[in-house]
Amino acid sequence: MGIFDAIHTGLSELLSHKMRSILTMLGVIFGVAAVIAMVSIGEGAKQEALQQIREMGVDVIIVKRAIIAGELLEKAQDKSPYGLKYSDCHAVQGICDFAKRVVPLREVFADVKKGEKPLQVKVVGTTDCYDEVARLRLQQGRFINAKDVTDRRAVCVLGVDAKRDLFGFTDPLGKMAKIGKTMFRVVGVLDYKEKGSSNVFAAMRDANIDIYIPITLSITEFQIYSQQAVPSTMKTLREMFQKLMSRVSLDKSPISEIIVQASGEEATEPTADVLNRVIKRQHQKIIDYEMVIPAQLLRQSQQTQRIFNVVMAAIAGISLLVGGIGIMNIMLATVSQRTREIGIRRCIGATRWDIIRQFMLEALVITCMGGLIGIGLGVGGAKAISIYAGWLTVVSSQAIIVSFGVSVVVGVIFGLYPAIRAALVDPIEALREG
Repeated sequence: MGIFDAIHTGLSELLSHKMRSILTMLGVIFGVAAVIAMVSIGEGAKQEALQQIREMGVDVIIVKRAIIAGELLEKAQDKSPYGLKYSDCHAVQGICDFAKRVVPLREVFADVKKGEKPLQVKVVGTTDCYDEVARLRLQQGRFINAKDVTDRRAVCVLGVDAKRDLFGFTDPLGKMAKIGKTMFRVVGVLDYKEKGSSNVFAAMRDANIDIYIPITLSITEFQIYSQQAVPSTMKTLREMFQKLMSRVSLDKSPISEIIVQASGEEATEPTADVLNRVIKRQHQKIIDYEMVIPAQLLRQSQQTQRIFNVVMAAIAGISLLVGGIGIMNIMLATVSQRTREIGIRRCIGATRWDIIRQFMLEALVITCMGGLIGIGLGVGGAKAISIYAGWLTVVSSQAIIVSFGVSVVVGVIFGLYPAIRAALVDPIEALREG
């Protein structure tokens, strides 16, 4: 019997026992489908996380105001009452040689009006380098420049969504928008910036909905309260005091973030160490801030992905193992049912190798059919998850090849013992039993 005859015989055997064949293939089908679907989900999550980290920049360190409470808050009120402040930027610029750019950010929410249309948006006070550090592209106009910051000019740059909400489809350049109680002239509009749907990292800012103004004007015109401020019962005095102090001294004004861009990716870790020491000394050893290092997040994401792959491989391996045991059982039953057929073939000249090859090919037909169906289910499942759950999934050709290859190996391994059992059947005894 040739190879194609053995394959034909295997297919005929499958078709003659349809339900048994389907149940036998289920383990292989689910194993292969699970590998492809899970790897697709993992690869999609990995790419999305990597994209967000690249958008943040692997050469930057982000220092953010931290929420503190209890004893630490009491100490902070005495030693570091302003929290993260504008002067911290100058300290970092003066000491940290690794820092290429140091950019402060000051976030407030304010009512914005264009005509009679009110809109509450996040207003971000910053300096002229922020667009380069955050990798923002301009759709039209310009970004805030150093002169705007120094002279406290009332100019603003709109995110693309903020521009649409305020001005619709008209050109906003040169037009005025009322932010809080101040009229600002629009000097630029940012291009659309992609933001991952999973929002993996809280440090990611949606630049499309924000409005950017000079940080010096943000300090004098808008209030932001540090967590270490005086009790709420003195709210009116606090507002008056902070407004007065913000006009007299920018350095002690609280800010939301400091973004430090290192001279290169390899300098990120040394920069982060120096940065931590500088700010800790500025705050008199009060840890009322937190640091986000995208380069570390990248390594953590890769480590998590490796663990995820190992777990998924183990789960899929168990499914394929169960499927292989099912194949072995059904092939042993087939050998028992076809004892007379084996005896007749041995009597007319078939060798033991011919019998082994026949039953091995039949086992491979089962696993290959199950593998092909599993590939279809896995790819379809990944697409369905992407459509209905909104997750990014990436179907990997490597996952398809590996999962199908493993299913074939399972067929060979678990089909080998039944095939040997069939080859060892004594022809005379087989005919007598038949």
